[in-house]
Amino acid sequence: MRISKLITALTSAVVLFGSSTLFADGAEPWHFTAQVGGYNLDSARDTSDGSVWGSVGFGRFLGNNFSVDFEYDTLNSDFDNYNVVAPGATYDNWKLSTYGLMGRYYLGDNAWRPYIAAGLGRTKHRSVLDEGTATAISLGLGLKGQLARHWSVNAQVLWRQDGDSASLAPRNHFQDLIYGLGLSFDFGGTEPAPAPAAAPPAPAPAAPPPNPDLDGDGVLNERDKCPNTRPGAVVDLDGCEVEAVISLEGVHFDFDKATLRPDAIVILDKAVGLLKSQERVVVEVAGHTDSVGSEEYNQGLSERRANSVKDYLISQGVSATRLTARGYGEAQPVASNDTDAGRAQNRRVELIVLDR
Repeated sequence: MRISKLITALTSAVVLFGSSTLFADGAEPWHFTAQVGGYNLDSARDTSDGSVWGSVGFGRFLGNNFSVDFEYDTLNSDFDNYNVVAPGATYDNWKLSTYGLMGRYYLGDNAWRPYIAAGLGRTKHRSVLDEGTATAISLGLGLKGQLARHWSVNAQVLWRQDGDSASLAPRNHFQDLIYGLGLSFDFGGTEPAPAPAAAPPAPAPAAPPPNPDLDGDGVLNERDKCPNTRPGAVVDLDGCEVEAVISLEGVHFDFDKATLRPDAIVILDKAVGLLKSQERVVVEVAGHTDSVGSEEYNQGLSERRANSVKDYLISQGVSATRLTARGYGEAQPVASNDTDAGRAQNRRVELIVLDR
């Protein structure tokens, strides 16, 4: 197979899947990857093990579980007994350079995913014995982990066979082992689409029903799940008495964002009404994140989320003297950080009652 055929195959794959709609919202389908590691050559090559190996690649995901990359890798290894097989020779290296396509199938949908790899390419070899190019196949296992929004890391082990039949006749191929660690820059994703805005509430009837708030807690009877709370009690958005925390169910944030979404505004408007009806209550706006990213970064992100909610409450008429904001980073999850759904629940804000 010539390089033109490999490039044609890669181009066909990109054209075929370039408009794919299989990606999850916010996914980053394209990536550049650099890898470094070791390369244990076939003992028949008579070279030193542990040679430094390097690789660069460019590719994309085709759906959520499969990726294809065009990769180039190379190494130089010492030919231990070159003077024996070629007396008087001055070239003592065995150089290998391989280019081709590598496909990877990823298992699961967590931040860290194992994968199976298979590749086809061409290996150019040069030693004191000969110089030429042969077809190479690669098989391997690896593990990919998401470090941050645009960065991921992978570790892999590859078995590679190339058909270099000229170097050491009557051998018709060599089998080598590659192990490496790589860093990828991921790009090309789109921001998750905001949730559709809630439909406007139905107009109030011309004549309000008698006693719309029987227990005087600021929550109308029609949505009050606890209609008989004691006088002066602090209640949540459902009208039920709370001791310390008012959960703002539905106030969540997109990945790596502190911007309020339209569906969160609807919930916060209810909280504004509740706080205005209980003017003696002092609360702390507590921000939280999921565990993706460093603790230091997540701490700052949680503080921005808490301040975003605090600023909105103030803009709607809640006195700033009754509000404080604090970020708790990733330290207080309410769900597992191993799934997308759990991480979404952890990206939240709560109201903690400080005084009443």
